[in-house]
Amino acid sequence: MNPLRPEVRPRRKKRDGGHERPQIFGKTLFVDLMMSTLIVVTALLMASNAIEKAKKVEEKKQESSIETDGAYAIVATWPADVNDDVDLWVKDPAGNLIFYGRPTAELMHLEYDDRGDLGDKAMTSTGEVKADINRERAIIRGGMAGEYVVNVHMFSKNHPGPTTVKISLYRLKGDDTEILAKERVLQAEKDEATAFRFTLAADGEKIGDSELPISLTVEAASSPQQGGMSFPGGPP
Repeated sequence: MNPLRPEVRPRRKKRDGGHERPQIFGKTLFVDLMMSTLIVVTALLMASNAIEKAKKVEEKKQESSIETDGAYAIVATWPADVNDDVDLWVKDPAGNLIFYGRPTAELMHLEYDDRGDLGDKAMTSTGEVKADINRERAIIRGGMAGEYVVNVHMFSKNHPGPTTVKISLYRLKGDDTEILAKERVLQAEKDEATAFRFTLAADGEKIGDSELPISLTVEAASSPQQGGMSFPGGPP
């Protein structure tokens, strides 16, 4: 045997006299193929489970949520640590007013008269419970065509210094969307400020807004439509 030449073994003959075919797929390639297939299948199962879980979460959310009854919402908020009684006033295109003394008129409704700390605390069997928020919200259930006026009025001033009130207009069709927001500073008791006016078209869509000021408390006290009403904290 020549030591410089490697030994070449002859192919084994099959029993039928032919030669054995060489292996195309070795053991390593087969294992890699199987592992790759397993990884793909696992990834597909994980993706399918994630989609199914997300679907169940969304269905649960829809089942537990309550759809807001209305077309628009007007929200007035002021700092939680400010013990002031701020009132939200809204006038519709027909001249109807809503405020703490008349919470419902036609298609408008004031949900809650927030009087600062008053009414924000309650004693329970486990101790005192406090709602740390100052907010009033008015709902417009249907979009009457024309101009709406939104004012804020300082009924009672208990906190030293000026109070900044944020007033927002939300569209409630689909997801609640803030479409207009202003801030007004009320310095003293009986202060009143127009936050904004907005105009709705016949189809209920907002088509304009302005900040032209007007006193709704004075209008309420002098207007025959409002019955010449008087109220504490209003004009003399």
